[in-house]
Amino acid sequence: MTDIIVFAGQSNMQGQSEKLLDGAAVPDALEYKYATDSLVPLCDPFGEDLRYDGTAGVAYGDGTEDGWHRLHVLGGAAYGHSTLVPAFCRVYTGLTGRRVVAVGAAKGAVTIDYFMRGSDGFDFLVRKTNAAKKHVTDPSGSVFLVWLQGESDAIDSTGKDEYLERIGRMSRDLKAEIGLEKFCVIRVGRFTNDERDDEIIAAQDEICARDPLFLMLTDEATELNGIPEYMNPGVSGHFSAEGLRKLGSDAAAALAEYVLSASRR
Repeated sequence: MTDIIVFAGQSNMQGQSEKLLDGAAVPDALEYKYATDSLVPLCDPFGEDLRYDGTAGVAYGDGTEDGWHRLHVLGGAAYGHSTLVPAFCRVYTGLTGRRVVAVGAAKGAVTIDYFMRGSDGFDFLVRKTNAAKKHVTDPSGSVFLVWLQGESDAIDSTGKDEYLERIGRMSRDLKAEIGLEKFCVIRVGRFTNDERDDEIIAAQDEICARDPLFLMLTDEATELNGIPEYMNPGVSGHFSAEGLRKLGSDAAAALAEYVLSASRR
């Protein structure tokens, strides 16, 4: 059985860590590349840099930073460093015995509006996921989305109710467009370090508590924010390679628990 897992959000999901921890391929896991319409072994650096016309772009870094956001609709790991995705998929496949096709759909410095219907982010997330589904012949697998986003909304002072309405509407649109089974949340960490963070955190807690389409995978990001080894020493508010490894591993264990529990019902 093969599950499609979409990894969406902004820079902490895209991967903006300080180094590459491990470039080994994950057993029983593949990454879908939209630009080449192909499946490749899943490893770090995960993701692909896609231009707005759907062609391959260039990696964030090495002097490209100023113009990268203007040219790219989705991004791969910044500077070729670690993301949370291989750790996530290694734990998930190991615990469930399922295979994974991973779809990267993240872009740094974007608000939730970027992934709402009618936006380029939403359009490419849907196009890329549905293209990946054509490569999976097992019809019994699930489609999950793992979401790590909200830092830019905190910066913009988005209120709890506003964020709640948007994430709820986005989830329903994604369910209709890609057959989403669960919208899985890695609760956002602290970025502004004031009450603006609290609004986004409260919204994510509430939607996971009341909406059965949502599943909270972990709320540990705010705890990790206070542990130096888990934070990128060069980029404030971003997790280190070790921090992303822990976030990915712990989040995957929670999704695996949901999947195994559902299979026993």
